[in-house]
This record gives sequence, C-alpha cells and structure tokens, in this order.
Amino acid sequence: MKSSIVVGILVMLLVMSMPLASGASENAPKPVFVQIDGPITQEVLSTLRANGMKITYVFDEIGFVAGFVKDKNLEKISQLEFVKSVGEDVQIHVTSEMLPSASPYGFGNYTWNLDMINVPTVHENMGYTGEGVYIAVLDTGLVPNWKDYFEEDKIATEFGRAFLAASLNAHYNPNAWEADTHSHGTHVTSTIIGFWVYDFYRVSGVAPDVKIIPVKVLHNSGFGWSTDIAAGILYIADLYTAEKDSGGNVLPPDGVINPIVISMSLGGPRLSQIEKTAIDSAISQGVFIVAAAGNDGEAGMDYPGAYEPVISVGAAGWVGEWLTGGWWILSDVPENLINQVYVTDFSGREKLEQDLDVLAPGSWVVGPYLPYGAAHPPYWANGVPGQYYYLGGTSMATPHVSGIVALMLEKDMEDGVIDLNQTIVESILENTAMPITWDNAWVVDPGTLNWTLITWDTDAVGSGLVQADAAVGATP
Repeated sequence: MKSSIVVGILVMLLVMSMPLASGASENAPKPVFVQIDGPITQEVLSTLRANGMKITYVFDEIGFVAGFVKDKNLEKISQLEFVKSVGEDVQIHVTSEMLPSASPYGFGNYTWNLDMINVPTVHENMGYTGEGVYIAVLDTGLVPNWKDYFEEDKIATEFGRAFLAASLNAHYNPNAWEADTHSHGTHVTSTIIGFWVYDFYRVSGVAPDVKIIPVKVLHNSGFGWSTDIAAGILYIADLYTAEKDSGGNVLPPDGVINPIVISMSLGGPRLSQIEKTAIDSAISQGVFIVAAAGNDGEAGMDYPGAYEPVISVGAAGWVGEWLTGGWWILSDVPENLINQVYVTDFSGREKLEQDLDVLAPGSWVVGPYLPYGAAHPPYWANGVPGQYYYLGGTSMATPHVSGIVALMLEKDMEDGVIDLNQTIVESILENTAMPITWDNAWVVDPGTLNWTLITWDTDAVGSGLVQADAAVGATP
C-alpha cells in the first residue's frame, strides 16, 4: 500500500470541543415530539396548538409532529385522544476533537488513512471512484468559502438544505447549509471527495466522484436535536423515489438521485422514537445509512450509531502515524497490518443492546477546518482563506465507510439495477474487514510526542478494520 503524498505539517496544541451552556429556564418550552394515532389533519394540528404546542415539523410519512411545549401543557397533550405517545427531543452533537496544525505543504494524492484501508487500490486497479452515487452529509453544512476546497460540480447545491427548527426562535433560511461557521461538515466532506490545498495540489478522497448533498442538521455550535436529524433523514428519503422490477431489484428512478448514502458523524446519548422511525423508514425505501460510534470510549456508543440496522463506525489509527516526521510525510502503510493498527481510547465501546460494526481511520485526519473563520486566516496562509487541521474522532472514521459504500454501489449499478441493500452492505463490510485480534499497541502521543500504551477489549473492535478493496471485490 504505497502512499504518494509528500507533505510537511507541524504538530501543535490539542483543543477539545466543549458544549455550550444552555441557559434555558425551567419554565421555557422544551423540544418534544408527538406520535399521532391516525392521519395528521388540520384539526389535529389546531388542537395541538390550542393546547400550547408551537409546531416546528409535521412528519406525515411517519406520523409524528414535533415542536415546543411547556411542562404545564405536556400532560394535557399526552391525554388527547389522537395522541399515541409523547417524547422529549434528544440533543445531538458532533463526534470530533481538533488538533491544530500549520499549513500542509507538498504534493501528492493519498494520505496514510486512505492507504491504510486500500483506497488507492480501488481507484487505480479496480477503477471505482463513486461516480453516479450521492452521499448526503447530515452535519453542520459547509463553510461559506467551500469552493476554495471543493469542485463546484461535486456539491449537489440544488438539493442542499438546512433543518434547524428545533431551536427556539429559529428563523433560518433553507440555504443555511452553506453558512456554517463550525466547519465540521466541511471536514467530513473532505474525507469523502478530497480537497484542494491553496490551489497547490489536490488531496484525494475515498470516493472522489460522488455527489455530496449537504444537509445542515446541526447548529454552528456543533449541537442539534433528534427532530432535526429526523427531518434531514426523511428529506433524503423523499428524494429517493425508487422503483422495483418484477424480481424485486431497485431500478434507478426518473430523477438522478440514486442511490443515496446518508453519512452521520454525530450522535447522542439515546435514540429518540422519532429518529428511530425515520431511520427505519429511510432504510426500507432503499437509502443506506452510516453513523459514528461516538467518542465516549468505555461509557459506550452514541446513537443512532449503536442502533443495529445502522452501519456503525468506530475509530482506529496506525502506529506509524507520527513516526515519519509529520504524519503524512512519505507515509507508506505496510501491507501486513498485524499489530500495526490500534483502537483509539475515545472510540465508543459496544455495550449491552448496542451494535458496533467496523472500524475506520479516525485517530487524526487532516482536512479543511476554519476555527478562525473564513475571513481570518492564520498568519501562514498569506491572506488566503484556507485553513487545514487534524480532527480526531469517530466523526472522521464515518466518512471513510460512507465513501466505501459508494464505491460498492458504483460497482453494483453496472448491470443497471441495484442489488445491494443496507443489510447486504453491512454484511460485506463486516465479512471483509481485517480482524483486530490483538489488544494493545504503543503509539506516539501527538500532544507530547511520547510513547504511550493504548489497550482495548473485544467490545471496541466490531468486525475489525474496514478494507475498501476487499469490500468492493466482494460486491456482487
């Protein structure tokens, strides 16, 4: 697995993302969802409003209404004859940490993380790059200067949307998907399709020819709510209007949106009923869903990644990441990865009634990220509004797998139909993953540059490290 990248990067201080203080009073309306027994009529909506509900979403396709209700009105609403159940919205967050770096200089295409999972083999020897496949990145959206990093034809701007209604007084534009100031969604997107570095050279992505549908479901703080996630999922499912032939094979629809992978580098402490129902509905329609395992380590996985039907991704790294003087300088990941792979200490472990599927590189992945804002590039950028940083987390691991699914789907479509479904794809990824049979590794800490011993148990590895070439090779 030869990496052709030649880049220089300086390691600097590790900065961790911290949640913002809520500041909401106990008497303030809280975000909730209401499951309706029967059709959602105007009479139903009027009754909910009359009982103090400020409605933000109406999900006719799955029978839910979302909005805000004060505690004093919650009991009244739950007693209405057409109300099947009431649940509190769940706060969702990005699953990454930041390690700042200086500007990457040099030339090349493949970083060590792509080399580690054999992506170059799929591109160069097998000829698949994700062409014809869409990946919907449900995240914070894209930064305003996203064209500095991505080719315009790789972003399906006509389908970009923002869903941020689950926030008091949230008056937002559906086009807010390209008004992000957090940068998380931009970094995730860069792993899938690659990115330009100051117009000097281009770094490849896992599936560089897919079309990205940017869907903003997280605020610029990096936090959001499960009802917004559900809205984004159902929006993508509505774009996918698949038909089937007499044999049950999915045919491409009249439109161009086929097939679609939803990539979610986000998570929360539990799976709300409305999010679960949206996921089930989307998968049943033929949409593929990949999500992060979360960064809580021994505390367990985040949701929706821990939900069994979802393809979940934990974070792994290579012991040689920092040994070549700059993390992706002349990095050639060895063919034999026995004892070369480690599981990050933050990657969510599989606990009771949770399901961890595979691991992918997420120990520190470089890409475009704007902690200083597009209008304030760091000193070394010479005024050019482009900034590049390492981010570590299962957020970074997830787009690797989403991209591999796109490579598999491109191959699958060659006969004119789609034979794959969520269950088959998950099975192929698991069966072709490289098992992690060891339980420790010595790794250089990027913050201190000292060697540290990292250990893990079997609940951290799933089926092992995903292998792009093996997964595509096993695709029918």
